[in-house]
Amino acid sequence: MAVPALKHIDAGEHQISYRERGPENPDAPALFFVHGMGGGSGNWETQYEQFSDRYRVIGWDAPGYGGSSPFETDLPSVGDYIMAMAGFLDALGIEKAHLVGHSYGGIMVTAFNRAYPGRVLSLTLAQAVIGGGEEKDVKRREAGITARIEELEKLGVDGFAALHAPRSCSPDAQPDVVARGIEVTASMNQAGYLRQFRSLRHANIFEWTGKVRVPAMIVSGEHDRTAGRKMVKDIADAMPGIRHHEIAGIGHMIYLEYPDRFNALLEDLLAEVP
Repeated sequence: MAVPALKHIDAGEHQISYRERGPENPDAPALFFVHGMGGGSGNWETQYEQFSDRYRVIGWDAPGYGGSSPFETDLPSVGDYIMAMAGFLDALGIEKAHLVGHSYGGIMVTAFNRAYPGRVLSLTLAQAVIGGGEEKDVKRREAGITARIEELEKLGVDGFAALHAPRSCSPDAQPDVVARGIEVTASMNQAGYLRQFRSLRHANIFEWTGKVRVPAMIVSGEHDRTAGRKMVKDIADAMPGIRHHEIAGIGHMIYLEYPDRFNALLEDLLAEVP
């Protein structure tokens, strides 16, 4: 397998880099993957492969990631990200899409669904996080940002990836999976990552949750230390109508560890939409 070649498109205020694979049918529904912290459009290798016979499978690089132009502000809001998502879909001529968001991407797709409900065919939150905005003490949020900046400056991107990516995998992850996780994390744009980290520390998914009116699921990982079982359950409880599945044997990198288990759940959800 190989990921599709990187493309670029002008999308309102941003130039967005993305990858796409799909059938020749121009009316094929869009399946849009939204990565989280330290990720990118290259995360979704098995998803491009499995779903592209029926869907227009698209993975973007959020502003500041990959070849996408950055936000002008150092503290983009969740709203800034979902407006960028909407502009990107508009530029591609996509009115409606199935949305899949990983980690902070789960906050983004939840917010997009709240802001643009008519544009969402189905909703998948893959190991969604709450965000630091639940912490009422703003000084503590800022201290977390400062600590992360200092850590990155001390370790560099390669050292940061070597430290954090293995922690995001399950205890029994195969060496090749861990190595791929380090590779993915080390490819991030440091400035783009830090903008998104600042945003995450002030984001709160509960500002965007509510009853879902399309087929929807939230997925957790058995060994996920970032989006733990209780966190994911709390999010699910705030979204009446969503289903909660836990995948055995995976940490926080749902696209790397046993991706067939995630893909099977996604297949079942997508099958509910005519």
